[in-house]
Amino acid sequence: MSKEHKTSRNGKNGKNGKGRAAAAKDDGAHTAAPERAYHARVYVSLKPTVNDPEGSTIGGALAALGFRGVEGVRSGRYFQLRLRAGSRRGAERQVDQMCSRLLANPVIETYTFEVSPDGEG
Repeated sequence: MSKEHKTSRNGKNGKNGKGRAAAAKDDGAHTAAPERAYHARVYVSLKPTVNDPEGSTIGGALAALGFRGVEGVRSGRYFQLRLRAGSRRGAERQVDQMCSRLLANPVIETYTFEVSPDGEG
């Protein structure tokens, strides 16, 4: 499953009447008894409006090496994570929080990720 960065927490900030403990449990990060291992692939890239000097340098180097068909290059980062969660949805919530809080800068970057049970890809 791919998921684009969202700026809202969709009611998971403790203001949904459930209180802080329930909000923490909802995000999958503090589940008492994780049951299954999951594998996540996270792709972080600069927003299209952000200048990418690294991508420009790589594009120039590819042209110098004779790859004339390359019309543009955007650089990014790729992360592979193994984590435990009680459900796939819980794993997705954890990865989304990891991305929005550490792995990507939401001001200049976007992210997508895929979560699958460990051993399936």
